[in-house]
Amino acid sequence: MGVGFLRRSRIVRRKPHTRTNMNRPLLALVLLSAFFFISCGVDTTTEVLPTPILPTPEPTVAVARATAVPAAQTVGICGPGTLPAYIKEVVLARDTQGVNFTPVDVTDEFEPTQRAFHAIVTLENAPADIQMGSRWYLVQATGYTPNTKIDDNVLNVPEGGSRNVAFNLSATQSTWPPGDYCVEIYAEGNLALSKNFKVVGSAARSNATPDVLKQIVLAEDSDPGTFAPINATSKFKSTAPFIHAAVEIFEAPANTVLRARWYPPSQDPLDFELTTDGSRWLDFRLTPAPEGFPTGEYTIEIYVNDQLADTKTFIVE
Repeated sequence: MGVGFLRRSRIVRRKPHTRTNMNRPLLALVLLSAFFFISCGVDTTTEVLPTPILPTPEPTVAVARATAVPAAQTVGICGPGTLPAYIKEVVLARDTQGVNFTPVDVTDEFEPTQRAFHAIVTLENAPADIQMGSRWYLVQATGYTPNTKIDDNVLNVPEGGSRNVAFNLSATQSTWPPGDYCVEIYAEGNLALSKNFKVVGSAARSNATPDVLKQIVLAEDSDPGTFAPINATSKFKSTAPFIHAAVEIFEAPANTVLRARWYPPSQDPLDFELTTDGSRWLDFRLTPAPEGFPTGEYTIEIYVNDQLADTKTFIVE
C-alpha cells in the first residue's frame, strides 16, 4: 500500500488555522476507505463467476495533491498489446443488449453513478476454445494510489466463430471516484490491447447530518479487512509508525462526505476527505516525518458534509 511522507513544504491547500507554522516536521495524512470493486465476465454460454478482491490500497495525500502522474504505459500497464486477427474491435459502453451483448451507448467517459463498465470484444472467425481475459485498473483518481489493479477475469470461449464477448466491472459502492481508468484485454494469456476511459463529473452531496457518525476511536493499528481499531489509546510514542483514527459510520446515504482535520502541535492543520456511504469503519491515519512525530497534544475533528460531528484529543510523547 502506498504511504506518503510529508516533507517540509505544506501539502494541504486550505485556509490556515489560527495556529502558526513553527517549522516543525510535517506529517502525512492518509485515508484508508472501504472502497472496493467486484467484476465478472458475462457470457450466457461461457459465464465465469466473479472473484472478490481485497480493498483498494489506501490513498495518500502525496498522491492526492499531485497534478501530473506518469502515463500508465510507463509503469508496465495498459500498453498497446498485440491484436490477434480474430479480434475485430473492443469498445466500452454503458450497457449491453441481447444474447450477443450488443453495445449500448458506446463511450469512453462515464458518470460517477455508472453502475458498471462494459468492455465488449467483437470476435470474427475466432478459433474454438480460445481463452479471453480482462484486467481493470484505476490509473489516477484524487486520493487513491495510482496504477492500482481493481480486478481481473478469465473465461473460455468454446464455440469460437463470430460473436461478442462482454466483460463487466461493477461497483459495490454508490459512486466511482472521478479519474482515469483502463481495461486490458487478453487473448490466450497475451495482452491484445488496452482501452482507456474516464469517470467525469461529481455526484450531488447527500443531506446526511452528523448523526451518521457513531464514534471515533484512536488506535495504534487497524484491522486490514474491516478497518476496525486495534489497541485503542490516547497516548502514542513519537516513534509510532502511524496514528490511526478509526471512524465508524452508520447508514450514511450515498455521497456523504467525511472529512478529518488534524491539528498537530505548532503546525497548520491537515485535511483529507472521502465520499462514501453505508455502515462501516473508515481509517484516517497520520504518518510521521522521518524524524518521527512531534511531541505534544494533538486534536482531530471529524466533519460530515462540512458539519463538525465530533472531536478527539491525544498525546504524543
